[in-house]
Amino acid sequence: MASVSPLVPGDPAQVGGFWTAGRLGAGGQGVVFEAYDASGTRVAVKVLHGDAVARGQVRNRFAKEAAAARRVAPFCTARVLAVDVDAPKPYIVSEYVEGPSLRQAVTEGQPPLTGGMTRTSARQRR
Repeated sequence: MASVSPLVPGDPAQVGGFWTAGRLGAGGQGVVFEAYDASGTRVAVKVLHGDAVARGQVRNRFAKEAAAARRVAPFCTARVLAVDVDAPKPYIVSEYVEGPSLRQAVTEGQPPLTGGMTRTSARQRR
């Protein structure tokens, strides 16, 4: 299971209509938050860092990422629920899928997954 870290000063309390509860991960381009919608459904929200947004091409790549994620069959990946690439800090909201992070799976010695095992693992997490 992916671990959730507390929010840090400067993290948004809300992104779009979703309330942030913790951090699932962070990287060079942004932060992925654990968040909840008004009905209490748990989601993942990826938000670009402000400095990443300042670089013009990053926003365009983020929009392409969101469009590509929406084209993937829902049994293959987390479903995209909302996108706003025009927000001051662009974001993508997807359904939350319980399970280990890729880093955890690799460092904890999980054997490599074959194509069929990957599909089965993804279906079981839904």
